[in-house]
Amino acid sequence: MKQLNSDVHANSGTVSKSGTADTNSCNPDSNQDTANAKTPTKSFIGKLHLTDNVLLKILGVIWIVDAFLQLQPKMFGTSFIQMVIAPNALGQPYLIKTVIEHMSNVLSTNVGLFNTMFVLVQFLIGVGILIKKTTKPALVLSFFWACGVWVFGEGLGGIFTGRASAFSGAPGAVLIYALIGFLLWPGKINPNFSNLIDKQKDNQYNEDNVFGYSAAANGRNLNLFKSFYIWSSVWMLFLILQLLPFNRTSNWMSSVIESNVAGQPNFLAKLLHSGANVFSNNGQLESVIMLIIFCLVAIGPWFSRRPQTYISIGIIFALFAWIFGQAFGGTLTGMGTDPNSGILIVLLGLCYLPFYKEQLEVPFIKLKIPTLKPYRLIAVVAAVALMASALIVLTPKESTALTTSTLSKTTASSSMGNMVMTGTSKKMNMDGMGGLYVTQTNWKYVGPPLPKVESDILTYSSNIQDKGHKMQTPNCTTAPTAQQMLGAVRYVQVTSEAVAKYQNLNVAIADGYFPITDPNYPVVHYLNFKYMNRQDIMNPNAVDSLVYAFTPYGPVLVAAMFLMPGKGKGPMPYGCLVQWHAHTNLCYSNTTGQIVGFLPCPPGTSYHGRTPFMTHVWLVPVKGGPLAIDPSDLEVVEAAIMAQEQGLAPVDKPIPSQYLTNPVS
Repeated sequence: MKQLNSDVHANSGTVSKSGTADTNSCNPDSNQDTANAKTPTKSFIGKLHLTDNVLLKILGVIWIVDAFLQLQPKMFGTSFIQMVIAPNALGQPYLIKTVIEHMSNVLSTNVGLFNTMFVLVQFLIGVGILIKKTTKPALVLSFFWACGVWVFGEGLGGIFTGRASAFSGAPGAVLIYALIGFLLWPGKINPNFSNLIDKQKDNQYNEDNVFGYSAAANGRNLNLFKSFYIWSSVWMLFLILQLLPFNRTSNWMSSVIESNVAGQPNFLAKLLHSGANVFSNNGQLESVIMLIIFCLVAIGPWFSRRPQTYISIGIIFALFAWIFGQAFGGTLTGMGTDPNSGILIVLLGLCYLPFYKEQLEVPFIKLKIPTLKPYRLIAVVAAVALMASALIVLTPKESTALTTSTLSKTTASSSMGNMVMTGTSKKMNMDGMGGLYVTQTNWKYVGPPLPKVESDILTYSSNIQDKGHKMQTPNCTTAPTAQQMLGAVRYVQVTSEAVAKYQNLNVAIADGYFPITDPNYPVVHYLNFKYMNRQDIMNPNAVDSLVYAFTPYGPVLVAAMFLMPGKGKGPMPYGCLVQWHAHTNLCYSNTTGQIVGFLPCPPGTSYHGRTPFMTHVWLVPVKGGPLAIDPSDLEVVEAAIMAQEQGLAPVDKPIPSQYLTNPVS
């Protein structure tokens, strides 16, 4: 059995230089041993006094910080569901998506109550960890809580969406919380750390003790060799995620950085913009560099007598990712619920750095290869293979502009408008058809004038998106049959009745609808992913999207919108009365799939594409009638106000009385 070359005594500050265990080294009468003893040199970690207990307290403080972040005002409203919980369903496999959507619906029933519970649980965990007597129960609670938050609050870190990476925050901060808590679990002190000399005389040193390495991860119930499996597993996961096709595109890294800009304070927004420019158009090289880093950090410690070198590389990368790839977890935007994984990876790394300046007598791999059981090696290889296979199999193979669009913890650019359904088709005159109350050449707005700034924005957005308007059947002018006309009338009536309950926006949100376009724009589209399938196309009881206009007097449900769940063509059971259109001049983030603007795409956006084909049933008096192909946004807002004037839509604020009696022309 190998013995220590340099045995550290953390309490007495002595080091035995003998090649064998010196059972008299702690005897005060041994003058010879005292003469040969010297004080061990503390490392940077030692000088900061970052013992296992201190690191555990830091973990507790982070839990308390999370509780305070959960106290932000937006967390007590629908924004918490729309911006934090619901987006985790986007791009997920069906089962994960369904579970998250169900939880979103449950939480929507009483956001304030549930969020208060979240605050209390996280605060209790943090305080419990700080108090010695309650540390273990608090850690147990944190493990269970972390599992729930990892699924519902982080969508399993997005690892099955095909777009996750260590740089952007995978595998999720809360999972790292649990790993750190496990490493620092209070228990019998390992002789390697604090009672070294006393334990030597009991002959408790062997290869599994790894030669007295004084890291916090070696100071509890796991020796350092076993605890390093945790570290290497995390970084091997990073390596596997980096191999995903998205993480090897030319602008993947700059897109991740750019997606964090919205809502940040000016100094950080400028820094992120600069970072996005520096790392643009070099995605393949950046991916290769990261693969090398991940491999070194995961495997390097096993082959080196100084594992701390590779741990430090991992810590430096984590700090870099925390700043540029995660923007401090969005904690400065008012919508961040935790500091994200970067800083937690740093804390995890600190658990592996030695308290004293020492080195292993031999690397782990040399120590263990002779006794490494074949079945262990097979198990490790099989685990990595299964993880990689799961990512490949479970990651959705096809994603369209809308099915991958997401509200991340930041909103879309306000210049985007509302995914914009604009322009009026000039290919078809539907005057007088079937009493559908269609195109009126004398239509005009009768209501309070809108502010000029708002009118200009609505007009500008409509004009821009008209340039990318694509009809599924651009020359459809065939007159509908009587049966088609009656069917279209019934289609409008049934759809209008089915969505009437959603005149109250809160009801729609509680049912799983969340905004997919900028909520600050006057016309906002809400999407419900559970209806995005081929079984519910044009099903009035399964409307994919609801469109709301936000007037000065309150939100108005202006349209029900059906979307094709892909890029195929939509059905036309009522002939030319119901047509489908798409938009082709939108830019999508490589990171989130979110719409970020119009062509030409801004820096950091690597591709553009068209939306799925879509069709509307209008619920307000637009001049094209309920089956208008695509009225302008200005017309939609004006029609919404007129619906409020006529008592056809709810109001939150009284409309000036002089407008209430004016008929719609």
